[in-house]
Amino acid sequence: MKADTCGFTLLEVLIALTLLTVGMLGLASLLLDGLQASRHALQHSQAVALAADAAECIRANRAGGNAYALAAGTTLAAPAPACTTTVECAAAEMAAFDLYRWQQSVLQSLPGAQTAITVTPVTGTATHRYAITILWTQSGDSAAAELTLMVQA
Repeated sequence: MKADTCGFTLLEVLIALTLLTVGMLGLASLLLDGLQASRHALQHSQAVALAADAAECIRANRAGGNAYALAAGTTLAAPAPACTTTVECAAAEMAAFDLYRWQQSVLQSLPGAQTAITVTPVTGTATHRYAITILWTQSGDSAAAELTLMVQA
């Protein structure tokens, strides 16, 4: 008499479960890589917006010129409130306020952030070239990220 076999053997089920587990681990790895790339993109977008904010402050206060220079690694202290509703700010005082406010925004928005602004006069003109640099540590990664925005005002 011939015995008909129906169903799956235990070995076949174990092999199928192993293949399914390997596939699910691969999907989990892809999901984690996607989340990390999304976080890096968000931090980069924040850095671009913050650098553009500094550029707009510089353009709005062109008379401040060299007062926007900021050495790398320098953390600014809060400027003394020299301006009131009855007394206007000097260009350098406004630059000091802009730099402090901007640097605080960068430090709050990006992990391990450092800021620098290099001011270079443009020969033959009354304008300056500004290199606005933001460095930060990317979340979940040991590599540092850097963004430099060049502005002429």
